[in-house]
Amino acid sequence: MTDTKTPETAAPTTTTPETATPTTATPETARDPLNGLVRPELLALADYNAGVSLEKMRAELGLDRVVKLDSNENPLSCSPAVGPAMQAVQDRIFRYPDREELRLRAALSRDLGVGPDRLAFTAGSEDLVSILFRMVLRPGDTVLTAVPAFGLYEICAQHASAHTQKVPFNTDWSFPVDALIAALADRPRVLVICSPCNPVGAAITLDDLDRLLRAASADTLVVLDEAYVEFMDDATRGQHFERLKAHDGPWMALRTFSKAYGLAGLRIGYGIAHHPALAAAVYKVRSPFNVSATALAGAEAAYGDQDHVAATRDFVAGERDRVAAALRAMGLDPAPSQGNFLFFDCRRPARAVADRLRAQGVLIKPWHEADYRTCARVTIGRAEDNDTFLATLKRVLAEDAL
Repeated sequence: MTDTKTPETAAPTTTTPETATPTTATPETARDPLNGLVRPELLALADYNAGVSLEKMRAELGLDRVVKLDSNENPLSCSPAVGPAMQAVQDRIFRYPDREELRLRAALSRDLGVGPDRLAFTAGSEDLVSILFRMVLRPGDTVLTAVPAFGLYEICAQHASAHTQKVPFNTDWSFPVDALIAALADRPRVLVICSPCNPVGAAITLDDLDRLLRAASADTLVVLDEAYVEFMDDATRGQHFERLKAHDGPWMALRTFSKAYGLAGLRIGYGIAHHPALAAAVYKVRSPFNVSATALAGAEAAYGDQDHVAATRDFVAGERDRVAAALRAMGLDPAPSQGNFLFFDCRRPARAVADRLRAQGVLIKPWHEADYRTCARVTIGRAEDNDTFLATLKRVLAEDAL
């Protein structure tokens, strides 16, 4: 995106969320069949740009094999211990799940070095984003973050009638720390730092994180979204959280079992709060039995198999380097990534490229935010799926050049 990336000195901007899907009102929808029942600002929200289900694509394309690289799922699936653990609770599913998540809470508390009362479990870390924003945002408040960004930050802010102040990444895909610090002077209600960042893949440096934490006032909740932390390099993995633990102001770190643990279909994530009172507040807002018994059993088993997590991390790192080199050979320089995905500039409208790949059974995620609409994100999949993606992309680009 050589011609559109914002310079390093750029001021914060407001851009279209990556979730935006153009819609056209018909006379029927313009009459509002709900007759004003739903808040109009919510009806006007863009739909979330979610990945497409395999079942839908197989039926739509008439293909037996679809290469699904649009949702950052684990290419090695989950630990083999997960299935038996879930099966073991089947005779108890007529009972409500353990609302206090006692066994999983104890294991995470021990390993993270925090009190168990500082943990909060929800149906995925994005559910926790929604809960947190509903808890703390008032109409007119500001959520500050870097873009391109995970689209639900903006959508969840809009749910609370708040707005999002978005600072473009630097041209080298480093975090725009100077511009974020300048914006923190206005004391936004929430600062979201996603590291490694979805969709870019970049991780903030420890020094830059320290600078942001020093600049954040006690009025600003710092949210460190670490959905992809397990994929980070050994030297820095977990160090950002340790720096966050020393921050004097309010904070919460977000983690998930959907990515490195391969439990995207179960929907379970958690937050680590600066104080037990913040974690307790989450339980006042979330539904009473937010995490199912099968999800809890699966997460306990997956967390207990750290060898599988390490194997996933090693496999992804090797394939990520290989796919990145192939993209560079095509002239499509990807951003540096410590996630299980790559963000690259198609040098043409990414939606058109993604549509042509999709017609051939390959799914990637084109980005919709203004100034990044030539960019796309591809998940690192199995080796054969990555090969199919690269070969199909090369063919599509060659046809486009004719």
